[in-house]
Amino acid sequence: MGFGNTFVDVLRRLVGLKSETPVVALDLDSTPSQAEPGRGTDSTDGADIDDDPVDEESLRPVSARDEWEDMQAFVARCEAEAIDLGGINIDDPASFWRYCSKIEPASEGEEHEAAREARAKAAGFADLHHWEWVSQYCQIKWSELIEDCDPPEIRAKPSFSAAAEKIRAEHA
Repeated sequence: MGFGNTFVDVLRRLVGLKSETPVVALDLDSTPSQAEPGRGTDSTDGADIDDDPVDEESLRPVSARDEWEDMQAFVARCEAEAIDLGGINIDDPASFWRYCSKIEPASEGEEHEAAREARAKAAGFADLHHWEWVSQYCQIKWSELIEDCDPPEIRAKPSFSAAAEKIRAEHA
């Protein structure tokens, strides 16, 4: 899972996350799956459609350490640009979850982006993109790299998950 895709799904996974559940669990022994039979060939003559050379670097599995370093680079960028947190107190995880409960839909179903954008603006963010960046920043700040397990994992800190549970209970 790439850096960008990680954060698109992190918020949804964290909403139902238990403290011991990993935010990102990487299988360091896995290799990218081979092409499915019949894919990558022209069915008329059997010739390989993809004649581009394989980039060996892109086939290397991403380690939790690499992912963590990418995440910390994102945090550094946000801090260098003095990202406006829209009222969230980064030192209080419940602050993030209060905003999240106002902006993100409670149901698992897909919701129209315009409704999320309207809620983000109503909560004090410039737009949905601004909220998503702040959300990613907060989630990373409240996560940790666990290297003493196999495979290593990036998890939400227990206090972050506990704050999520507390806010959910308040809105139930």
